[in-house]
Amino acid sequence: MSGQTNLEEVLNSIKVSCDDIEYCFATVKDNNFSLKEILGMFQEDEGLTLIATKKYFEKNNISYDGPFAKLTIEGHTSLELVGLTAILSTELAKIGISANVIAAYFHDHIFVQYNLRQKAIMAINSLKD
Repeated sequence: MSGQTNLEEVLNSIKVSCDDIEYCFATVKDNNFSLKEILGMFQEDEGLTLIATKKYFEKNNISYDGPFAKLTIEGHTSLELVGLTAILSTELAKIGISANVIAAYFHDHIFVQYNLRQKAIMAINSLKD
């Protein structure tokens, strides 16, 4: 499955879901964590960035930034789809919402300030024709 590559079609049919879980980001130096509780991770020179629930970080006494809501763009978008991230992040920036975008294999995910999640969903849904 290659996913959708037509930006206009994706925008015209865009649908956003949100699980209403508080997610946070943190950097750790060690690998002493449970993979099954981690939503995502990325190795950087400064350490390993983790994305997990706020509860996970608090339970494990790990300093974090957040909370953020995870918005998922429904529909299988291609990793080669050009322009979606730019359009979504620009639309959110217009209303003062940060967009921390992660492209996974099937979907694009945008982490936004948790208290602004509904406003962000409305802004993205307004992109439909």
